[in-house]
Amino acid sequence: MDKNRKRNLVVISLGAGVQSSTMALMSAEGKLPKVDCAIFADTGYEPKAVYRYLEFLEKVLPYPVYRVQKGNIRDDMLAAKDTNKFVVAPFFNQHSITGKKGMIRRQCTNDYKIQPIRKKIRELCNVEYKKHFPKDKYVEQWIGISTDEIMRMKPARDKYILNRHPLIEAKMSRQDCIDYLKKKNIPLPEKSACICCPYRDDKGWLKMKKERPEEFADAIALDKDIRLINKDPNMKNYTHKSCKPLDEVDFDKKEDDKQLNMFNNECEGMCGV
Repeated sequence: MDKNRKRNLVVISLGAGVQSSTMALMSAEGKLPKVDCAIFADTGYEPKAVYRYLEFLEKVLPYPVYRVQKGNIRDDMLAAKDTNKFVVAPFFNQHSITGKKGMIRRQCTNDYKIQPIRKKIRELCNVEYKKHFPKDKYVEQWIGISTDEIMRMKPARDKYILNRHPLIEAKMSRQDCIDYLKKKNIPLPEKSACICCPYRDDKGWLKMKKERPEEFADAIALDKDIRLINKDPNMKNYTHKSCKPLDEVDFDKKEDDKQLNMFNNECEGMCGV
């Protein structure tokens, strides 16, 4: 970033997960520099626990927390049935004849997280849509990535946004974040991810199945609904990497993660923090 440019805004990309919540609370306490606001991009399909924790943060943080939303990702994907479009989440798929497995291109992070936050940032800076951002100014955006996830660090796609990673600068791991919250007697947040996110591991699915059966039933229903949203009628979509219906997966069984790793199954750094 050009040293001659003036910082116009400092914003936290808030996922209401462990890392971004820790970052937001540490800033409020003065353990990290002050920020101007936090922005939560709502997909419309977050677990209830995430919304409850977001409400908690809105009450205790001394700066504004803005909620932004493009739409409801669940409803939008189901609408793809009638519009001949495709699902935007990176579901796994398998050809019913050849047996070949693949993965759908991920667009959900950009469409439902990055772009709504970007739109709000421009609004806060009084820069209209499609108008050039002033060349002498920039926005500092905090991303809640910890030292154990350093591979998720990426520069912002927009030249006027400078991504900063305060947890990495403070040499804090995810466990350090958890320890910080516990020490302050602050409740721990759930992992922030859509209910039917394909990046959820078996441990996460098992926990949902046991502790949040209503949400698990919803995930099963969506998993069935997205099965044939594809231009190729022989290609079937699945939420789980095994390419089995979600209600038929044994989450207690040790699954082979080679398939998962093959597709670089990692969030881009805007979800799940």
